[in-house]
Amino acid sequence: MKQALFFAAILVVMATSAQATGMYEPQDYRSIVPTDWRLLPPDPGSHERRFVSPLGDAWLSLYAEPVDREPIPAHIERVRNAPGEMITYERREPNWIVVSGYKGNRIFYRRATLACENRQWHHIAFEYPATQKLAFDRFVTRASYALKTYAHVGCSH
Repeated sequence: MKQALFFAAILVVMATSAQATGMYEPQDYRSIVPTDWRLLPPDPGSHERRFVSPLGDAWLSLYAEPVDREPIPAHIERVRNAPGEMITYERREPNWIVVSGYKGNRIFYRRATLACENRQWHHIAFEYPATQKLAFDRFVTRASYALKTYAHVGCSH
């Protein structure tokens, strides 16, 4: 339930961020996620929400994980490293990491941020064709901003 609230809030925040730029209507997550993308049915084994482009060649994923599953440095390294990737951008602090680059002819972007007073990780991930980089730059930036802005969303106090 907490993760569901987190995702709903992220999507509302994304819409609010879009409103501030004057570029999109602030109705719901669809003001950031392209209207022709579809939300996949939830995986019963996770709290991930995954959106897929009409051609199925791009996706956006939002999810949360408890911090107590592994030490923080190990989690940051797990987010950083994936087989077959060439990292072209990385930035990290003790409580978050952003990594992006290429996996073959595709671009990946991942951000993990400690949230809920360091009890939960909030994640966002994208993958899309490298040929669509310019089209995705703003989308990725807005979504990442929404994630880092709402560190207390979906937390129990």
